[in-house]
Amino acid sequence: MQQQTWYAHGKLLITGEYLVMEGARALAVPVRRGQFLKVKKVSHSTTPFLKWTALQPEGLWFQARFALPSLRILDTTDTAKAQKLMEIFSVIRRFNPAFLNGETSFEAETRLEFHPEFGFGSSSTLIANLAAWAGVDAFQLQWKALGGSGYDVACATAEGPVFYQIVENKPVVLPVAWDPPFKEKLYFVYLGRKQRSDESIKTFKKQAVFTPKTIETISSLTQQIITVNRLETFETLLQEHETILSKVLGIKPVQERLFSDYQGVVKSLGAWGGDFVLVTSHQPEKVFREEMHSRGFSVVFSWNELILADKSD
Repeated sequence: MQQQTWYAHGKLLITGEYLVMEGARALAVPVRRGQFLKVKKVSHSTTPFLKWTALQPEGLWFQARFALPSLRILDTTDTAKAQKLMEIFSVIRRFNPAFLNGETSFEAETRLEFHPEFGFGSSSTLIANLAAWAGVDAFQLQWKALGGSGYDVACATAEGPVFYQIVENKPVVLPVAWDPPFKEKLYFVYLGRKQRSDESIKTFKKQAVFTPKTIETISSLTQQIITVNRLETFETLLQEHETILSKVLGIKPVQERLFSDYQGVVKSLGAWGGDFVLVTSHQPEKVFREEMHSRGFSVVFSWNELILADKSD
């Protein structure tokens, strides 16, 4: 029996959140944790099927069985997730009509290396892996099935930080050598408030206020951020970025809301309001982690623990 395995990296968006959808250049990084997809053909039965098992760090996430080629849900432990999966399969068929056409039965297993609520890209890593299995374009699949900018799909197969930009409705992905000399002073802290990207994007499109100049400024900040050698300069650029996005979104920056008395700088990553933030520190690591814990934030990653730097790393 044939078996294939694919892997996709999770992601974090350092700059350009929301405005990347409007053409701003963004800085994105793949993380060391991702998602596997393992697919094997099984002996043909009188009723072709796809058995789907999704695992997360704690164990089983959900299961489902689909009839082929109809994609009808036969049984599942989570109807909403199974329905979403069926919708993605249907979109894939627009690009590849032969996908899951009923000629073969399959057993598929996904395995997340991170908690789904972290916002590292449980959906985008799935999209990237499914696109590889089906032989379709991952960006087109992402846009048709889920929406968003596609930066997360770019990170799925990247081996290090990238610039991501949509130019004339096409994704432009440029690998960048971003290895800040002060990286031991950078941390990623989970706020424990999972954000739904689709809802955040809808709100942005309804309420955001920006001009072409705003896009240019964010793109410029993205360029500058990867070149600075001093933590203090980096912090100044982060604060400028937060101030601009705060005005665009009409939302107070996360530092003002949750870390007003903190000595370093706190920047939102991706959807504002939850998931992870980037935090700079001028303290020893032990002291920093103790402070975050005292503030109620127990999930803290250092740069080296989380960020995928390059192929040799």
